Amino acid sequence: MQVRARSSEPAEYCGSVAASACDSAINYETDEMMRKATRLLITLAFAGAGATAASAQMGPGSAAPLPGTGDASKISQGNQQNNAAYNQLIGAADTKSTKKDGKSETHRSAAVAATVADIKAGAALRDSKGVAIGTIVSVDADQAVVDTGQTKIGVPLIAFGKDDQGLLLGMTADKFAELVAKAQASH
Repeated sequence: MQVRARSSEPAEYCGSVAASACDSAINYETDEMMRKATRLLITLAFAGAGATAASAQMGPGSAAPLPGTGDASKISQGNQQNNAAYNQLIGAADTKSTKKDGKSETHRSAAVAATVADIKAGAALRDSKGVAIGTIVSVDADQAVVDTGQTKIGVPLIAFGKDDQGLLLGMTADKFAELVAKAQASH
């Protein structure tokens, strides 16, 4: 069989091979190329339609931001507001007057989140009911060391609240003592 470069004339392409066999071979090659091209176009159409459908479901501007692309000052401010609201809820006390031992007793004002500037060495620390817990010994960027009289323990700055009487924690002295005992037992 003599094969030459393909041309538009079957006789030139096929050479001495019978014309019907040559036509058949050319038709087979042409059909095969058409099938491949059709498959490729269908695949591309489905891929494009799938991508379009996926982006249509998201809607404009609904893509989640990538990690690390948020506005740090807004995130930090939002965290501070959440912490302040949490501390206020935890440290809030009943502001009504009560009678104890026949005397009228007024409770402190509602607690708010303490700032780093509020938490100073030497400051007294109370629980949510006003019972003394200990004294602040030192403060660093993340925690304050509290001396309970029996031990010293680090307390995260986020846990502190304040009211008109000073610093406080949003838990009872008993609960704080329980947590301190657990922390000491684990070390």
